[in-house]
Amino acid sequence: MIQAKSKIQTLRSALARLIEEKALFQGEFKSPSGGRSDYYIDMAMIFTEPTGLEIVINLTLSELGKLQVDKIVSPSVEADPIVAVVGIQAKLGSLFIHQGKPIYAYEKLENLLTGGKRVVIIADATFGGHTVLAAARALRSAGAEVRTAITLVDLQKGAQDFLGRNGIQLIPLIEAKDITRPRNSMQSTL
Repeated sequence: MIQAKSKIQTLRSALARLIEEKALFQGEFKSPSGGRSDYYIDMAMIFTEPTGLEIVINLTLSELGKLQVDKIVSPSVEADPIVAVVGIQAKLGSLFIHQGKPIYAYEKLENLLTGGKRVVIIADATFGGHTVLAAARALRSAGAEVRTAITLVDLQKGAQDFLGRNGIQLIPLIEAKDITRPRNSMQSTL
């Protein structure tokens, strides 16, 4: 068990370093909920290379292995690649909900939830938690049980508390505190 924890911690550290090297951008950025920050993390930069993608898949599968889950859901276009790959690896159904709306033209979300209603949302990054909550609301309206969300990186801007108040436990693979970023980024308002 100690060896498994050590491997997970090594993967978490490797992911944090990859984010620093390839996915951390400085500038003025606006979150989907309207907050502002002087840095941005683009997880798509991690998904575009095999090492980063493999690390994210292994960490996500490790967390999913601790949960009872029937389906996984992407709450945004940015999380779609990881949800699709993890869904195949974990042999789970994958659903995609963008801006709080299912992306399926001819099928009702309720029908896509047959065979299991325990759903875990997987986000690429969380700021305030609004995107995750919008997906959870759509899923809950369709009869799903949504109690957990996994985020690849939590920027520690209130998502954990916000989602907790809405009955969703947020499990971050890594947090902003794990990433070395420019000093003036510490005072962002996202």
